[in-house]
Amino acid sequence: MNQIFNDIFNLNPRYSTTIGFIIALILVDNLNAAEQNLVGNWFELVGQAILTNAASQTVIESRATGNIININSKEVKCAYNPPVYDINKIKKIINQLYPNNKNEVDILLKSLKELQKKVEELQKD
Repeated sequence: MNQIFNDIFNLNPRYSTTIGFIIALILVDNLNAAEQNLVGNWFELVGQAILTNAASQTVIESRATGNIININSKEVKCAYNPPVYDINKIKKIINQLYPNNKNEVDILLKSLKELQKKVEELQKD
């Protein structure tokens, strides 16, 4: 599925929104108000299910990896705002802007391993 939407996933959010808007305008031309309402609500239902799943996944991932950096923040936008995002370049910019972010995750992982060792020692006793 990722390969099908790969171009959309890497597209600037403003362009993606514009394309969605244009598609919606094209769809409403051949539908009456009741049909537009039905199709619109159906798309909202599909979108809401996807968004709910993504929100849950994001919370779990953020707890595992630490802070999430907003690619729309002023710092990142000043350094990089192309029509199509290069994820590796964004990661490089984020690491330059927030160098301690990776170290915090490493410290947490190390602490977790130490806690696991202590729990295992306690279980043996």
